[in-house]
Amino acid sequence: MFAFKNYKQMNLKDLIIWIKDNDFRAMEELVKREQDKIYMTFYYLCPDCDDLADLTQEALLRMCRGISSLKNPDTFRGWLNRIISNLFYDELRKKHKHPMCLSTDVENEKGKCEVLQISDPCPCPDEQTLHLEVEEIIKHTISKLPDNFRLVMVLRELGGLSYEE
Repeated sequence: MFAFKNYKQMNLKDLIIWIKDNDFRAMEELVKREQDKIYMTFYYLCPDCDDLADLTQEALLRMCRGISSLKNPDTFRGWLNRIISNLFYDELRKKHKHPMCLSTDVENEKGKCEVLQISDPCPCPDEQTLHLEVEEIIKHTISKLPDNFRLVMVLRELGGLSYEE
């Protein structure tokens, strides 16, 4: 007899157990739960990255492919954070291999224009300013919270803990 499972109300550990039993609806629910968290993690790690959606998709793909090898469902958060970290470091390595270039025209001794490539790995000034302004607003707002709420917000948003933890 078919038993209806309410995946939305399942805890993370039960979802992972069902996924290991090849339940694709449980996998779908896990992806729905984690996709925004993964996207926001990448956003805070590299806000100037153009490929946030691609990085998120790759992390979800690796999560889906590798979850069957996860021995202990209680270690899921750390395991997923390792996937995200590895993808982030891969992205950093790619950026250093292909730095942003600014081209300028230079005339050679024959009077012909040549393109001179000058590498510039820094973000544009307007991006830097915007990033600093947003960071200041966030820091200022968090600093105005009472100590116990500030601690909860920082541990929740940056530490990856649940409100209960």
